[in-house]
Amino acid sequence: MKETITHITVFGGTGMLGRPVVRELVRAGYDVTAMVRNAERAKSKLPDAVRLVEGELSRRKDIRTALETADAVYLNLSTRPDVKKYDSFIAERDGLENVLAVVDQLNQTGEDTSSRTMDPDEAVQSDDNVRSASGAAGSSSRVDADRGKTQARSEHGKKEAHRIKRVAAISSLVHRYQGTDGFRWWVFEIKQWADKKLREADVPVTVFYPSSFMETMDQGGIMQGQRLMLVGKSRQPMHFIAGSDYGRMVAEAFRHHDESDQFYDIHGPEPLTFDDAALEFIKNYRHGPIKITRVPMWLIKLFGTLNGEMNYLAHIMDALNNHAEPEPDPSVREKLGHPKVTMAEYARRL
Repeated sequence: MKETITHITVFGGTGMLGRPVVRELVRAGYDVTAMVRNAERAKSKLPDAVRLVEGELSRRKDIRTALETADAVYLNLSTRPDVKKYDSFIAERDGLENVLAVVDQLNQTGEDTSSRTMDPDEAVQSDDNVRSASGAAGSSSRVDADRGKTQARSEHGKKEAHRIKRVAAISSLVHRYQGTDGFRWWVFEIKQWADKKLREADVPVTVFYPSSFMETMDQGGIMQGQRLMLVGKSRQPMHFIAGSDYGRMVAEAFRHHDESDQFYDIHGPEPLTFDDAALEFIKNYRHGPIKITRVPMWLIKLFGTLNGEMNYLAHIMDALNNHAEPEPDPSVREKLGHPKVTMAEYARRL
């Protein structure tokens, strides 16, 4: 019997890509809880209907509290430019591991989240062996992982008895550039590891692999005053997607919950290189003239040897400029809906 998801807890809901998902989940009729660091600041960013729970991803007790009424989870976890490779806690890695550990415990015991206390400082114990194999998320290992997951689920009993029915998470299309032309980056290694961890989880999962977001134009650091800063040469078209379209597709994916794992490449309505997207944005932006400033990649890489955030920018733009996206899968749009917002329309709305 197909189960219905009604209440979704979101981790990472106040960020640039989390906010539109939360709005669309609420609009679609889901009860939404968001775990946030500061509830007062979050109130101005999220709809009034969202239940706010203060907590930290490093504390499993906080995660359990946020899951008190949930039957599904949405994870919007990323590795920010200010994060360093050897930081002791990285949300996309350790936060994910903590959430999955709590979900697994709840689903195995079947207990109410409020019925057991836990050391407030209990946090993830990293699995170094798994992390060292983070780059080995190829197709054959994925098949083996899915087989192992199916067997593990049967050992734990019927999935309809599980408290958390599904865990969904955002990844990216561009992280698949890892290994192309010798490109290696520790941030993409974490994404590969997270993808593998989700596929092996003993709970049905949904993973979204979106193209670049239109929000990066005005919220992602590209717009500096009345200029768009373009790094390097954009050689490959991307299917830019608006956060609102992506949020609607996420909400629709939860409606299609069943016992299977689900993996969706998410594309916007039209392919544009970064240069073409910038020109389209400028032509339709209504708040004064904008000019383009081009920064050579070699200069960003040079600064990146001294500055961590510049190093991050150099790697992500190198990947975005050169990654050849797959063509959109028509079946994804048939199931989750067609994206509607073009870059021109997005710019006009600002």
